[in-house]
Amino acid sequence: MEDSTREQFSQETFASCGVELSEGCVPVLHTSAALFRFKLSENISANKLLAQECGDYIGSLLSDHDTISLYLDPVSLGNTDDSSIPAPQSVDQPGLLRAESFVRLVLGVDVLQSRVISTLLEKFPEFIGEEDSQEDEDATKVSVKILRQLRWLDYVIDSAGLVDKLLETLGYVPPEMQREIISALPDIISDADSIQVSRVLAEMMTSTPELMLPILETLGSLECSPHLLQEARNSVVMHLVSAEPLDLPVMIRFLLHSVSSDAAGPLIVRIRKRLDLDSIVLASRQLHGASDDQTPDVLIFDIIATSLRSHKHLRDAWLKTIASDTSEVGPHTTLDFAVLLILHQITTHTKRVESILKAKIETVASHSVAYTPRTIESIIERFPAVFSAHFTALLSVASWLVRTSPTGGLGSQVATSMLVAAFGTMGMFQRQEISGELTVHIGSGNINEMDTAARTCLQLAHSYPYELRPFAIFIKGLLDYVDNLPIEHVRIIFDVLGIVSTLGSADGGGDGGTESSLFNDLYIFVRKQLASVYPKYNRVGIVGTVALLRQLGSKDNAAMAASSSGDAGSSSRAAETQQGANIHALRRAVQLLEMLMDSGRHQSWAFVSMTYDELAHVVETKGLHIQLLTWLHENVSSTFASQFLGDPELLCDRYMLPGQPYSSLSIDDEEPTILDIFNHNLDASRLGLCQLVKRPDASDRAEMEGIDSPGASGNKDSSPRLRGCLLSCLPSLLRLIQVCEKALSEQSLAEIDSLLVCGVYLLPSIDIDATVASKNTGFQGARYVLAKPGGNAHSDTSFQLSGNALVGINEEARVELTESIRLWPPELRRIVCTSLYAAANWVREIINAFADQPSAEMRSKVVVRVNQLWQIESDLEAIAASLDDTPYEFHPVAAGLLPEVSDSPATWTAPTVPTLRIQGTGDAGGVVTQGVNADADSVSVDLQNGQVLEHNVGAYTVDVDGLLLSQDDTVRFVEYGAEVGSAEAAPADGAKKRGRKRKSASTNASGTSTAGSLFTNGTSGPAEGFTKSPALYLRELSFSAFSVLNFNSKQLVLSQERQGASIPKLTAHGLYVILRELNAALSVKLVRQGERRFPFQKQNTASITYGQLATFSSNISSSSSNAIIDSLLPLLPSLLKYLENCLVTRAKFRNDVELDKEAKSESENRLLASVDTLADVDMVETCIDTLLQIISSILYWDGLQGEGCDPRVDSSTSRRPKGKGVSTVLGVFLSALAEQGKHMDANEMADLSKSVLIRRAFDYIHGLSSLVATSTRAMNILRMLIALRDLTRESEHVEETQYMAAEQRENTMNGRISNLARRILFADWSEVDFLKPRDLEYVVMQYFTRYPHNRLELVHRYATATLLRGLLIGDDLEDGDDEDKDITGTLRPSTFSTYYSAVHHALAIIIKEARFDDMNGQELLGCVGKVGESWLSLAKLTQKLTGDTQRKILLHALNGGHVLVDLFIKQLVPQLDKYFLMHRDDVLLVFNRVQKSTRILQNICNHSKVSKDMKLQSAVPRVKRSLEQLLFKVIAMMENNDCIGAINLGNLKHRDISGTIVSSQIPQSATEDEASEDDLGIGLNADDDIPLGCSDAEQDEPDDVNDGGTNRVPLQQPPVGAGKRTKLVAARKQLLANRQRGSSNRARHGCAG
Repeated sequence: MEDSTREQFSQETFASCGVELSEGCVPVLHTSAALFRFKLSENISANKLLAQECGDYIGSLLSDHDTISLYLDPVSLGNTDDSSIPAPQSVDQPGLLRAESFVRLVLGVDVLQSRVISTLLEKFPEFIGEEDSQEDEDATKVSVKILRQLRWLDYVIDSAGLVDKLLETLGYVPPEMQREIISALPDIISDADSIQVSRVLAEMMTSTPELMLPILETLGSLECSPHLLQEARNSVVMHLVSAEPLDLPVMIRFLLHSVSSDAAGPLIVRIRKRLDLDSIVLASRQLHGASDDQTPDVLIFDIIATSLRSHKHLRDAWLKTIASDTSEVGPHTTLDFAVLLILHQITTHTKRVESILKAKIETVASHSVAYTPRTIESIIERFPAVFSAHFTALLSVASWLVRTSPTGGLGSQVATSMLVAAFGTMGMFQRQEISGELTVHIGSGNINEMDTAARTCLQLAHSYPYELRPFAIFIKGLLDYVDNLPIEHVRIIFDVLGIVSTLGSADGGGDGGTESSLFNDLYIFVRKQLASVYPKYNRVGIVGTVALLRQLGSKDNAAMAASSSGDAGSSSRAAETQQGANIHALRRAVQLLEMLMDSGRHQSWAFVSMTYDELAHVVETKGLHIQLLTWLHENVSSTFASQFLGDPELLCDRYMLPGQPYSSLSIDDEEPTILDIFNHNLDASRLGLCQLVKRPDASDRAEMEGIDSPGASGNKDSSPRLRGCLLSCLPSLLRLIQVCEKALSEQSLAEIDSLLVCGVYLLPSIDIDATVASKNTGFQGARYVLAKPGGNAHSDTSFQLSGNALVGINEEARVELTESIRLWPPELRRIVCTSLYAAANWVREIINAFADQPSAEMRSKVVVRVNQLWQIESDLEAIAASLDDTPYEFHPVAAGLLPEVSDSPATWTAPTVPTLRIQGTGDAGGVVTQGVNADADSVSVDLQNGQVLEHNVGAYTVDVDGLLLSQDDTVRFVEYGAEVGSAEAAPADGAKKRGRKRKSASTNASGTSTAGSLFTNGTSGPAEGFTKSPALYLRELSFSAFSVLNFNSKQLVLSQERQGASIPKLTAHGLYVILRELNAALSVKLVRQGERRFPFQKQNTASITYGQLATFSSNISSSSSNAIIDSLLPLLPSLLKYLENCLVTRAKFRNDVELDKEAKSESENRLLASVDTLADVDMVETCIDTLLQIISSILYWDGLQGEGCDPRVDSSTSRRPKGKGVSTVLGVFLSALAEQGKHMDANEMADLSKSVLIRRAFDYIHGLSSLVATSTRAMNILRMLIALRDLTRESEHVEETQYMAAEQRENTMNGRISNLARRILFADWSEVDFLKPRDLEYVVMQYFTRYPHNRLELVHRYATATLLRGLLIGDDLEDGDDEDKDITGTLRPSTFSTYYSAVHHALAIIIKEARFDDMNGQELLGCVGKVGESWLSLAKLTQKLTGDTQRKILLHALNGGHVLVDLFIKQLVPQLDKYFLMHRDDVLLVFNRVQKSTRILQNICNHSKVSKDMKLQSAVPRVKRSLEQLLFKVIAMMENNDCIGAINLGNLKHRDISGTIVSSQIPQSATEDEASEDDLGIGLNADDDIPLGCSDAEQDEPDDVNDGGTNRVPLQQPPVGAGKRTKLVAARKQLLANRQRGSSNRARHGCAG
């Protein structure tokens, strides 16, 4: 047939089937595709030659390169009779409906498919070269169209041939077409060909890495063998480093989705090592056009997140890998951290992730800490898009760390770094969430959580003020609850708001936007707080006002304001802008100062004192503008000088004195300056002493000089009087003066050095003998007799207190003076207490001010003041104690608005009738005073008498603690006061009922009770009073005062010698004052590891000790723990020197410790002053205890392994030494300890590694143990040694002791710890009874678990012999009859339970840490045999005790037995299984002993029910479960070793705690030979063990182990549906038969169950 005829014939054939073919036109389909294929198949089947003709014709159509695309593109739909097929449309018309291509239509015909496929694949290579030159780049390539024809075919006739041709084509086509073919393979081949194709593709992936991406996508869709997938994964992992960043997401997805559970762990380890995240960061930055969620890093972590959520084995493997990783920080750290965040969102893994994070953050220092604050900050800043995608997880983890981490610890530092880095790199939504979350934490009530969140917020304000400004509304919302927050957190909140509110204030208030509005709101808020009558709101107002002042009046405010204006003009314009901003800020600052001053005029002196403290804090920490600072210094200096300072001439003019005034506490007798405390002694004014001793013209002269005199308060025209006492402002005023002076004089106080040595005027000259002789019996009749010139000086009160009498070197004279003062009238003692209290606070502030001065002369005076301080305070406490339970009980004026003092209700009332100070105007216009402190003509006002002042109330005014009431208030006050007076005479229960309904009329505006109390001083103290809680009232010593400890350092001593001066030494009492304050500060600021502080926990004032940071505006309380530790580290060498010196001094005096030559020479160079009396030695011992507590606080601090200071602070300003391993707080701490060691050269420190530093520090602390002679101090040193030992790797200990001789092991760290613990246990301590049971158990545990030799042998000896002998001490053994070397001085019947528990725990630890895999069979069985024998001995000891000791032992036996059973299951049974066939008898012997132990545990469980002991019963369920698991493990072990015949499962006999069989309530059955079904039903507790058909939870436990073989008839299954009784009968019959067969060759043994 000719070609034209063949072509026409074929066209007609296709047309008859429904497809119209025209040359150069798109084929038109006039029917459905299925109908076309059906008709064509019918025609070909009718005419066999038609297939050949059609095939040739299709080949000719595809041979033309110009028209082949017509047959590869979809056909047009033409006219059809089927209404479902639309009418044909022109090809040029838009929206043309197209169907399958013509080639796809004929591929559906079976006869034509193979030939058409062959033709397509033959034509495929012809178009590859021509496609590169086509003009239309957007057009689909013909080769691609050909591949599309082969995709998604319903079926393939010759699948194998198609695969062979495709794979053959892959060998010679270009890489671009190879990618197309590989990508199309899953849609072309059948499932049967997947393995063949995957094998070829895996080989290609190795030879052509550039095709890895399409190959991986294809392999993910094909069925592959495990071996092939493993090879593919290996190839992918090898190319992870060199792969393109854009290819990494696909590679990671293939690796994670194709891995099995067995290979997941090794694969994750390899991914962590090979994945180069640095290249990903660079690639992400170069993709400018890609969105944030399409960068390679985001895609990779999204794939990882999807894989982890879908596959549990991946989650478990990744967590296990991270937990076991000990490598240094690297690229894998980012991957691990992101994975932990992802897994933290999965509820089932949250707790596990948190434990891993905790371990990674708090890793010991010898390891590479994985997650330091800087590491986490760097990770988040490098991958902001990744962590933005997982921000919820990031915020959740950060919040968890904030909640659970102590303040200043590594956890809180990491949380802060996470939040700050996220806030700085993420968007508005994330910043809003962070701000809100921090606000929630600040209001949580947990002190650690609040502190961490507040300081994080402050760091955000400093680092990103403009970014934080839109979210200031969250922080502002805390102002509604700020009065309930700690004051340091209130200060931080206002600092944050002050920073944000003062931004952009260069042009006079900014742009009028948010910042200006926020500042106005804050201004209104603090003004309302200042105007309140309640002290707690006044505190908030003062802190808020000063915080705003800090921002507006700071030194760098002008530069910040100028930079915020954004003006880039000329320099003159910039200078004008800066000057305008400075002026505007200063104006606002002046307005705030004026508001503070105006508010202070209407409040109390405590209000003014707190204001001074806050201003001093600002000047000291932040710095004010020079103009503000100068103005402030001039005003406060003039006020201080006019109010408090004087000279002898001024005092003679002010008081009626017999001669020159006698000043006290003076250091330099030539210094004329005197601090006049008595002039402002409010108690002296109230008790009438001021009016008596002051000259009549003193008030007028004081008014002319501008001095406010307490005696001049009756003038109605004078300025408003303040509540309280001006004396409360003395220490805060001095603090403000000295910080201003330092700021203006380059830290020098040379201008005010007279204050350091000046004397103090405490009390006027009263003739005490005459006063006592003329004193009346009642309080109102008290009279004072002034000393006369030429009289007896020893009877002059001022003379007795003059000079250094109160702080004299002669202790006996000082004590005698104190006893003499205790005999004075109580009113005079009250006045003396007030003066001494002011003097004590004055001396404290003097020490704070001058301790950091470089002058040797000033330092010597500071040391004198420190030595005086303890004596002043002890005298004050002694005299105040003599006033307890008297009408004159001492409640001092607190130096500031202390929350514990000013907000607490008054609890002391006079035992007399409630009285008032009432001033009335008589007919002559004079002032009439009535009250307790009235003169001779005054009359006491009795409020119980309802007729008081009723006739002429309007003629009187009421003065309540300096507050003058109006006439109406006076009437109501007096009338209600009479009701109160009557109510106090009523029964107490009625008073309580009325007291709950309304406040007492005697409650003043500050919320404290004043009426009814003789002496309130404006504020009332807590219920305990001053003598029980002096720390609430005394000013704290700042860290500058602690530098006194460094005055005797070698460098300073040499410097002083060059200056020709010497500094006196601290006394033991003076040293104790410094150490007491330092220890109290550290106990508050340095939180120990694991210590928790509960939300909204109110501190009990009864438990407050010295230095609990109660002083308001404290620099220590407002400082972070990192700042505290940075200030403490320079003091550490001196502290260690003092510790060693005190130990040597004490040992030399007590003579109970043998000193070596070096210690004796050390005692000759004492750092303390002379220690001669027993009281001095007792104080030295107290200093030793305090020093040990201070060092322990540093060592146990949670943030010890951190960097200490803020990461953003320049390290160049740090005072820490530089060198290898000394960059962290731990490094500095270890270096200081190591430097104190023997034969230690300081020059070597820079070259020592951290492990060597730890060992040197360990040796130094261990050397101190030879100088202690009490168990308490030895315990402290033991704990410090253990803490130092735990800083090293455990592997180092194993390696260094594995091949050591026995003598050398004693010198290891664990060996020395064990020896010290043994010394504590064996030494004859003087206070051994004071060792608590918990501490004793801890020491015994350390002795056992750190024993340098055979620990198991030691525990075995104690368990089998020593404990039993310890029970007999004092009973059967005499003192000289004790030959056991293990019988310690602490092992007695009273401590037996403690030793028993320790031995149990030590045995469990030894099993847990034993390396059974490294033992051979004999060693293993010997070890396990001793374990079983020790356990059995411990279990038998429970049967030898009675009473309360037995109850404790039973509980320890249950708890310890549960742990031992679990260890047997997990560690010992698998090891015994390995050697069972070789050492069968020995293994059975072990199980025999274990069985006896478990039976005793069962007896204890039964006893718990009889005794109805709830503690014992609570431990029974878990013990039962463990025993049941052990039973199944033993049975499984016997089955594995084909020795099931050695097991006989039966019921336990019911025994009591002593092992005696208890008669059952069920009668015994007949003998076994006569057993019947009826007998078996009642014989479950017979003497012989009865097999169990089903286990009973109460009785099922033991096994009987037989020595015979396996000749045992298997148990037959009872019939289906049989009851329990039938099963028991069948089981027992079977057992009897087995026993008869094996009785001749088996010996009965027991087996543990």
